[in-house]
Amino acid sequence: MKHLLVLAILAAPAAWSQTLKARELFYTPPPDAAKPPAVTKAPDAKAATKTIATKSAAPKSASKAGDTHKLSASVPLGLRYAVLKRDASGQYQEVDPDTNFRSGDRIRLHVDANTSGYLYVVMQGSSGTWKLLFPSAEVAGGSNLVRNGESRQIPSGDRGQFVFDEQAGNEKLFIVLTRQPEPDLDKLIYSMGGTVNKDGSRSLVAQASVGDNVVSKLRNQVASRDLVFEKVDSTPADGKLENAAYVVNPSTAPDARLVVDIALKHK
Repeated sequence: MKHLLVLAILAAPAAWSQTLKARELFYTPPPDAAKPPAVTKAPDAKAATKTIATKSAAPKSASKAGDTHKLSASVPLGLRYAVLKRDASGQYQEVDPDTNFRSGDRIRLHVDANTSGYLYVVMQGSSGTWKLLFPSAEVAGGSNLVRNGESRQIPSGDRGQFVFDEQAGNEKLFIVLTRQPEPDLDKLIYSMGGTVNKDGSRSLVAQASVGDNVVSKLRNQVASRDLVFEKVDSTPADGKLENAAYVVNPSTAPDARLVVDIALKHK
């Protein structure tokens, strides 16, 4: 069974993105993003002081769980993901997601974002229920906000890994990256009623599960034809093999999102 990938976004791609591949969109900003900002009249001293104070306060809440900033950017919303398999020496190497994995194989999922957004990852078990993998209480206090250039390993930690058991089949993962928190997922994975802790964060729901209807709704809200996808299998100049997939929503809108379905084959 071939690797499944459902890719989608809400807004139509910008004209400049039509000729670029997903990897180029992920690493290269649109032409206007590289231009210096227009020169404006300098604010008076009081206004400048107020502006600086506002900016300095913002990072304090950036890593809190349940952060509800509405993010926007002048670049596409991009995701790079790679499946890492443990080799005989105990090291993890990127492998083709279409690999036929065997019982006992140990893998990790590595995800990178090219701009700030909210990341959600769930896995479908044999019962058909989707179990939450990310956000995790072990990472950034349970926050699923990722910043430009940040990476996430799933499962987290030095010993974090998935181990294929004796039962063959496909392991299904569903990834969502948005510029705004996704309400249908947030209300399932954070404390009901929006309970806020003393530090301003929200508590994750233990063993949070996501219904298939929620996953289907997220898929159906977007149009796959507008997403740019590229699978890369190459050895760049540094000699390190890159074996990954790039998924990009060319939209720069504040409500931009993308969703990805991954099926890992277990023989």
